[in-house]
Amino acid sequence: MAEDKKTTRAPMRRGLRALLIGSLAVNLIVAGLALGAVLGNSKGGNRPPRDADFMGAYTRALPDEDRRAIGRAIRDHHRKSGISREAARAEFEAMLNLLRATPFDASKVKAGLEQQAKAGFERRASAQTMWLERVTVMTDAERQDYADRIQSLLARKPKGPEGRK
Repeated sequence: MAEDKKTTRAPMRRGLRALLIGSLAVNLIVAGLALGAVLGNSKGGNRPPRDADFMGAYTRALPDEDRRAIGRAIRDHHRKSGISREAARAEFEAMLNLLRATPFDASKVKAGLEQQAKAGFERRASAQTMWLERVTVMTDAERQDYADRIQSLLARKPKGPEGRK
């Protein structure tokens, strides 16, 4: 008679099991964020219009030539300061490694978030300085026209469900 061969599997190691659960959790978070971004943008929500953002209306109201000049100045500043897309990507890669690390170290993740926030603040501050330099050299009449264009942008109803009420 043929003998039944029972195959017994070794139990999964605790560390591997925790890693798989952690990986699943991170994947679910990423999927949720992606889905929220797609669905959230289509519904509008209670977000203020983009032009209500500090620099959004200020930069959009600038004449094209000024906006392009400020954009070039910002890019030049970023290059000289070592700010690049590659550096930003490296920061995100470092954060991903911290998120995947076992054991999870919340203090390192917090430090990474603070570093990203600091870099973002510095980029924004340099952009604001360049914007202010341009506004400072405007004539009184140019500044008045510019202020009127900002006001016009802010007075527009937002696109999407918010603006159709």
